[in-house]
This record gives sequence, C-alpha cells and structure tokens, in this order.
Amino acid sequence: MLINKYTFSGHETFACKSLWLKKGYDFVKDGHSFNDEDAVVALGVGKNMVSSIRYWLRAFGLINQDNEISPWADFIFDTETGCDPFVEDTQTLWLLHWNLIYTNYATIYRQIFLNFHKERKEFSKANIFAFLKRKNLDKAFSGIVWNDNTINKDIAMLLRMYVSPNTNIYEDYSAILLDLNLIKRIEKDLYEFNYPTKAKINPLIFFYAIHKISGGSQVVEFDKMLELALVFCLSQGELYDIFSQLTAINFNITFDNSAGEQLFAVKQDFNELEILNMYYKSKER
Repeated sequence: MLINKYTFSGHETFACKSLWLKKGYDFVKDGHSFNDEDAVVALGVGKNMVSSIRYWLRAFGLINQDNEISPWADFIFDTETGCDPFVEDTQTLWLLHWNLIYTNYATIYRQIFLNFHKERKEFSKANIFAFLKRKNLDKAFSGIVWNDNTINKDIAMLLRMYVSPNTNIYEDYSAILLDLNLIKRIEKDLYEFNYPTKAKINPLIFFYAIHKISGGSQVVEFDKMLELALVFCLSQGELYDIFSQLTAINFNITFDNSAGEQLFAVKQDFNELEILNMYYKSKER
C-alpha cells in the first residue's frame, strides 16, 4: 500500500499513543466510520483526536483511503487471532516504524529517515526545514501547497514520535515509537540518528522489509539494502550481521559479496504474512 502523493499535516498535533492503533482498528473492524456522528463517543476521545486516530491508522498502513483494513493489520491487531494486538513486542514497533516510512502517507517520515539521513547524521529542526524547503523548490512535492507553519508542525511531530522528552510529564512519554530510541537529543535543538543504543531489530523483521521493497523479486541490489540500513539506523557491520543470521536460518537465502558485486537473493517464495508468522511463532517456542 505504497502511496505516491505527498501529505503534510493531518495529525492534529497529537502524537500516536500506544493504544490508539488497537482502539482505531477495533472501531473500523466493528463497522464504524470516522465520519459517524457518534465516533467521538465510540472512541472515547475528542473530535480532533478522532481525526488524528484516523490519520495514524492510514499513516501506519492499517487502513486504506476507503477505511478498509489491511491483512497486516488483521495479523497483528485482531482481538482473537492477532499476534500482538496491544503492541507489547518491540519488534512490532519496528514493523510500525517500517510501515510509517514505506506507506509514505505521512511524507515527512520517509523523507527524513531515507533522503535527509543520506546527507547528515546530526541535525537541528532548522536543518530539516531547510531540506524540505529545498525539496519543495526542486518540485519534489508535487500537488502540495507549501506552508511554513504546517511543515514546522510536522517536524515537531516527528521529533515527538521518536525523541524521549526532557520532562516528567507523562503525556510526553506516550508516543508509540519512543522505545525504538532512533533519534537522540544531543543538545537543546541538536539531534542525531541513534546508531549505538537503539533497540535491536530481529532479522526476520528486516527480512519482511526486504520482501516489501523487492516486490517479490528474488534478487535485491545492495543499494536497496543500504536504504533499509538508513531506515533502521543500522551500521554496515550490523547489516552484514543480519545477512549472516538470515542465511543461517536456511530457507534459501544467499548473500553474494564477491567479485565486486553484492546481491541478496531469496530462492524461495514467501508472502509477507508468512515472514511475520515465522517471527511471532518463534516467540512461542
């Protein structure tokens, strides 16, 4: 469910809280619409939060523009059969992080973790703004009306989603992706992509991301792997470690690092839910 248009704003300045995805998933699963007059009552939140929950469900790829639930969302969030409906596993957070970037509904996340990340590891809010402004001047964001205030709100939201706050206010610690520790504050307005102390990603979750970007192709070029490394804040050494672990699992995965050519090959067909099932089933052993 890759979205090829650009979207800024929509979150209503509310970071996605830990239980919002389950709450929103159940709401849609029960046949409700976010446009229903009783949506505020059914969800137990204010009107602006209703809009925000819908935004985050779309941004994380749980629903499409017609409010249809994705197979991935059922796999994780279904009350009876879901593997992690209340998002208690850090690897589910990695999946959410990946989907947030892959779906591209919330444009800023893909732009910053992939394109901006290629240019710098340390940054300020002003650096992000300047990067996005430059992209807009280069006509990279077709179909949007640029608004400085909107862009600054999106930048602030991205940092709220990933940076642990310097405050004891509980509300500031409720953003769903904080535990990944992917962005660290160095000084008051200086941040860095956090390679050393981020959460550890399971190789099978990384394999899921490989499958998504490959489009079913059996061979994935190394440049694509380097893009995934940016998304997950992995050093090249960590990337090679993941390759080694995946080849050791022994389901016809190979990594060719010879003769100046680096290719990742999968000689067995999988669908994305099979890959996720391998990970979640392994937890039951």
